[in-house]
Amino acid sequence: MHQANDTLGNAYTVNHDASVTQIAHIIDAYLGSQATVMPLLDELLRTDPGMPMAICLRTYLLKLGSDPRLATPIQRGLDSLKALEGSLNPREKMHLQALTSWVANQLLATVETLEAILASYPRDMLALRLAHYLHFYAGSAKNMRASVTRSLNNWAPADPYYGYLLGMYSFGLEESGDYTQAERYGKQAIDFNPADIWAAHAVTHVFQMQERFAEGIQWIESLVPHWDEANGFVYHLHWHKALCHLGMRDNDGALSIYDTHLAKAVDDDFYLDTCNAASLLWRLEILGVDVGQRWQALQAISAARVSDSELIFSTLHYLMAPARLNDQATVDRALKSLLAWSQANTTQGDICREGGLPIANALINIGKGDAHQAANDLSAVADQIYLIGGSHAQRDLFTQIQQFSASHSHSH
Repeated sequence: MHQANDTLGNAYTVNHDASVTQIAHIIDAYLGSQATVMPLLDELLRTDPGMPMAICLRTYLLKLGSDPRLATPIQRGLDSLKALEGSLNPREKMHLQALTSWVANQLLATVETLEAILASYPRDMLALRLAHYLHFYAGSAKNMRASVTRSLNNWAPADPYYGYLLGMYSFGLEESGDYTQAERYGKQAIDFNPADIWAAHAVTHVFQMQERFAEGIQWIESLVPHWDEANGFVYHLHWHKALCHLGMRDNDGALSIYDTHLAKAVDDDFYLDTCNAASLLWRLEILGVDVGQRWQALQAISAARVSDSELIFSTLHYLMAPARLNDQATVDRALKSLLAWSQANTTQGDICREGGLPIANALINIGKGDAHQAANDLSAVADQIYLIGGSHAQRDLFTQIQQFSASHSHSH
């Protein structure tokens, strides 16, 4: 094995120089939320089976799935990388350290290592994007913004990935409340690459936060033709579009998007799809819409995943259908799992204890018809809700549920 540099100056340990071009292409596909990422990576690992960063990237991507059923291949990936430790260059050794912490669910340590990589290698786009993701699921808009800001000066518009960098910068700005700059940089990112769905998503957030709902719908519709190669993240943009319809008091429009796009996506069994579906049903019900049998359709996948201990954000969304349907056996199983998780010495375990459990109890109490207790559960942790991660738009649901519960608690 030998060292070869990519066009950004990052060194890779490889068997073939061509592998560097291939992994750069795969990172581009990952940044663009393209469905081809895993097949391309498996192809690279067939031609260069011991390439450390290919093994590392594959394991990172599995971990991003937030699915406990992937624990075995994730551990296998980490073990393969550890076995190569002697041949790793300094940057790759730091990635091994980040991956080791992440597999142990020590997310703060993971993000510290990723930021340390960026301090030495500010043009390591993989480290930058993963840090962006982890700051997001730690509920830290400030860090999302600061992380990209620190790296910006090391990039030039002609560099590969530059458009993606602007899209990430845009989302950090939006979550920090700087909507004017967020819109500006997000639209610049789309000028670089109209298929950049993360940038499209950042600008959609701006439209929502500023209640420019008609513009939000128009923005999404204008970009849909560019998303043919995209993965399931597309459904999340449809979810945003549905929220814009709700903002315009067009509940039927939102329900139609649910039935056309979101309901079917749930069968893919990716956590974000259930988050989209369950949170939209809740919002519709809060607005007084009869959602018929739609909760029942979410029940099977939700019940199977309600004991997940990966991201508290997704587990709370898996709890929504069982709680709403007052499925006592599943709810008991979920609570038992959440209690165990809240005692685990992990980053998300701490968040589960401080914010997750009270939110879970509120969802369960609403299902039981005890709106008064639900309102109390949520108001007690109102200042901690941001800890569960996700965006302002996503977390807003819990504020809505609190207000809904408070307004209905007089009936008990």
